[in-house]
Amino acid sequence: MPSSSLMDVIVQERTARRLRTATALVASLVGEVGRHGVDMAVIGSLATGRFRSHSDVDLLVRSDIDSSRRAHVAREVSKVFRGTGIPYDLIFAFDLTTEQLKEFERDLVHAPGVREARS
Repeated sequence: MPSSSLMDVIVQERTARRLRTATALVASLVGEVGRHGVDMAVIGSLATGRFRSHSDVDLLVRSDIDSSRRAHVAREVSKVFRGTGIPYDLIFAFDLTTEQLKEFERDLVHAPGVREARS
Protein backbone atom coordinates (compact mmCIF):
# COMPACT_ATOMS: atom_id res chain seq x y z
CA MET A 1 0.00 0.00 0.00
CA PRO A 2 1.58 3.32 -1.02
CA SER A 3 2.14 5.85 1.73
CA SER A 4 0.33 9.15 1.62
CA SER A 5 2.20 12.10 0.24
CA LEU A 6 2.75 15.16 2.37
CA MET A 7 0.18 16.98 0.23
CA ASP A 8 -2.40 14.22 0.87
CA VAL A 9 -1.82 14.50 4.60
CA ILE A 10 -2.17 18.29 4.52
CA VAL A 11 -5.42 18.08 2.54
CA GLN A 12 -6.82 15.43 4.88
CA GLU A 13 -5.96 17.49 7.95
CA ARG A 14 -7.42 20.65 6.41
CA THR A 15 -10.59 18.80 5.45
CA ALA A 16 -11.00 17.34 8.95
CA ARG A 17 -10.47 20.76 10.54
CA ARG A 18 -12.95 22.46 8.19
CA LEU A 19 -15.49 19.68 8.79
CA ARG A 20 -15.23 20.07 12.57
CA THR A 21 -15.53 23.84 12.28
CA ALA A 22 -18.47 23.72 9.86
CA THR A 23 -20.29 21.12 11.96
CA ALA A 24 -19.91 23.13 15.16
CA LEU A 25 -20.96 26.40 13.51
CA VAL A 26 -24.01 24.87 11.87
CA ALA A 27 -25.14 22.96 14.94
CA SER A 28 -25.05 26.18 16.95
CA LEU A 29 -26.71 28.24 14.20
CA VAL A 30 -29.53 25.76 13.53
CA GLY A 31 -30.25 25.55 17.25
CA GLU A 32 -30.20 29.32 17.70
CA VAL A 33 -32.54 30.17 14.83
CA GLY A 34 -34.74 27.25 15.84
CA ARG A 35 -35.24 28.83 19.26
CA HIS A 36 -36.62 31.84 17.38
CA GLY A 37 -39.10 29.77 15.39
CA VAL A 38 -37.09 29.41 12.18
CA ASP A 39 -36.88 25.93 10.67
CA MET A 40 -33.39 25.75 9.15
CA ALA A 41 -31.86 22.55 7.87
CA VAL A 42 -28.54 21.48 6.41
CA ILE A 43 -28.47 20.17 2.84
CA GLY A 44 -25.71 19.34 0.40
CA SER A 45 -22.30 17.86 1.13
CA LEU A 46 -22.33 18.52 4.89
CA ALA A 47 -25.68 16.75 5.23
CA THR A 48 -24.67 13.77 3.11
CA GLY A 49 -21.18 13.25 4.50
CA ARG A 50 -19.43 14.37 1.30
CA PHE A 51 -17.95 17.57 2.77
CA ARG A 52 -14.41 18.18 1.49
CA SER A 53 -11.69 20.80 1.87
CA HIS A 54 -13.27 22.99 -0.84
CA SER A 55 -16.92 22.46 0.14
CA ASP A 56 -19.35 25.13 1.15
CA VAL A 57 -22.20 24.82 3.65
CA ASP A 58 -25.71 24.74 2.25
CA LEU A 59 -28.53 25.90 4.52
CA LEU A 60 -32.22 25.68 3.72
CA VAL A 61 -34.69 27.87 5.59
CA ARG A 62 -37.94 25.93 5.44
CA SER A 63 -40.05 28.46 7.35
CA ASP A 64 -42.22 30.89 5.43
CA ILE A 65 -40.92 34.10 6.99
CA ASP A 66 -41.48 37.76 6.24
CA SER A 67 -38.79 40.01 4.78
CA SER A 68 -37.76 41.40 8.16
CA ARG A 69 -37.14 37.95 9.67
CA ARG A 70 -35.52 36.83 6.44
CA ALA A 71 -33.01 39.70 6.70
CA HIS A 72 -32.41 38.82 10.36
CA VAL A 73 -31.65 35.19 9.48
CA ALA A 74 -29.29 36.29 6.69
CA ARG A 75 -27.43 38.57 9.13
CA GLU A 76 -27.16 35.80 11.73
CA VAL A 77 -25.76 33.35 9.19
CA SER A 78 -23.31 35.93 7.90
CA LYS A 79 -22.18 36.73 11.44
CA VAL A 80 -21.57 33.05 12.25
CA PHE A 81 -19.51 32.37 9.12
CA ARG A 82 -17.61 35.69 8.99
CA GLY A 83 -13.88 35.13 9.19
CA THR A 84 -14.06 31.34 9.02
CA GLY A 85 -13.07 30.99 5.38
CA ILE A 86 -15.99 28.61 4.89
CA PRO A 87 -18.41 29.77 2.20
CA TYR A 88 -22.12 29.12 2.53
CA ASP A 89 -25.30 29.20 0.53
CA LEU A 90 -28.47 30.35 2.25
CA ILE A 91 -31.56 29.14 0.44
CA PHE A 92 -35.13 30.06 1.34
CA ALA A 93 -37.73 27.39 0.51
CA PHE A 94 -40.24 30.11 -0.34
CA ASP A 95 -38.07 31.04 -3.37
CA LEU A 96 -38.09 27.50 -4.81
CA THR A 97 -40.48 25.59 -6.98
CA THR A 98 -42.04 22.46 -5.49
CA GLU A 99 -39.72 20.30 -7.59
CA GLN A 100 -36.62 22.21 -6.52
CA LEU A 101 -37.62 21.98 -2.87
CA LYS A 102 -38.14 18.21 -3.11
CA GLU A 103 -34.69 17.84 -4.65
CA PHE A 104 -33.05 19.93 -1.93
CA GLU A 105 -34.89 18.10 0.84
CA ARG A 106 -33.79 14.66 -0.32
CA ASP A 107 -30.68 14.63 1.89
CA LEU A 108 -31.74 17.20 4.45
CA VAL A 109 -30.77 17.03 8.12
CA HIS A 110 -31.63 19.44 10.92
CA ALA A 111 -28.08 19.33 12.24
CA PRO A 112 -24.97 17.58 10.94
CA GLY A 113 -24.87 13.94 11.89
CA VAL A 114 -28.48 13.84 13.08
CA ARG A 115 -29.72 11.37 10.49
CA GLU A 116 -32.97 10.59 12.32
CA ALA A 117 -34.08 14.19 11.66
CA ARG A 118 -34.30 13.54 7.92
CA SER A 119 -37.60 14.24 6.23
